[in-house]
Amino acid sequence: MKNTQTHPPPLAVPPRLRPDALSRVETIAQLVAWAENRFKTAGIDTPHLDAEVLLAHTLHISRSCLYSRLQEAVSDSQKTDFQQKVVRRTKREPVAYITGRQEFWSLDFQVNPGVLIPRPDTEIVVETALRLLASSRITAPHILDIGTGSGCIAVALATELPHAQIWAIDKTQVSLSLAQKNAHAHRVGQRITFACGDLLAPVRLGVPFFDLLVTNPPYIASQMLDTLQPEVRAWEPRTALNGGADGLDFYNRLLYDCPDYIRPGGWLVAEIGERQKDALVQLGHKVQLGHKQRRLRFQTCRQDYAGRDRVVVFQKAADVEQ
Repeated sequence: MKNTQTHPPPLAVPPRLRPDALSRVETIAQLVAWAENRFKTAGIDTPHLDAEVLLAHTLHISRSCLYSRLQEAVSDSQKTDFQQKVVRRTKREPVAYITGRQEFWSLDFQVNPGVLIPRPDTEIVVETALRLLASSRITAPHILDIGTGSGCIAVALATELPHAQIWAIDKTQVSLSLAQKNAHAHRVGQRITFACGDLLAPVRLGVPFFDLLVTNPPYIASQMLDTLQPEVRAWEPRTALNGGADGLDFYNRLLYDCPDYIRPGGWLVAEIGERQKDALVQLGHKVQLGHKQRRLRFQTCRQDYAGRDRVVVFQKAADVEQ
């Protein structure tokens, strides 16, 4: 996994302050304590971490810089700015939407409520793609990222593969605009072609076969959406989460259509839900039987850091004629 950044231990803060004690707060350490207390009262799982991240963002410094400034006084304007962020967080708005930033693959990405927040589990898609290409003799791969969102997968791959040609598709222009900003921020914008449209529609004409398709699609079953954490169900875009009645709507379409776009020997790498592997293996087998000339075969499944099935790999048979 690329993300090897270590985070500092929690700040040493004074005893907990009452939620209404902001007027008596004078130092950075006290401000962290005040926010942490508010977050605990709101039932937030990571109160101390969130307080540190939001305060560092308010002060325009890194979290590690807070340590050397614990007893530094904060201005009234800084307290007001921070208080506004704390109020937003107590309403369960994700920290990443409040700061507008999220780390992925040790890279900094802009995010907004129009896109999913990049998560560590999705780094397994990038890691798997890099391993597959490293095991091949492909030096300048053609890669397609379907449903690019913030562009995190496409940009991460572009930074690791300087000779790759990458296409990134999303069905909303809002997402594509943000993905383009992230690509240019990391100086890979010239090597990624962005296109707006549903599934594979934007690449039906004039594009070569791809060595690799990658995707983190909607895969949450519709009836499960309201059981998700408040930060997810109330704030992140439902169109990027809702996978239909069984969570497999996207895969049903993708596995039937994508073999026509993958070169013989190429791969599909897709993030999945925890208990979807068997259904996808069966679906892939059904596609193979129904379209013998396409022959997309299940290859492997990789687990996330909690031991749950998270990424599936399908490969197109190398002996298929195009």
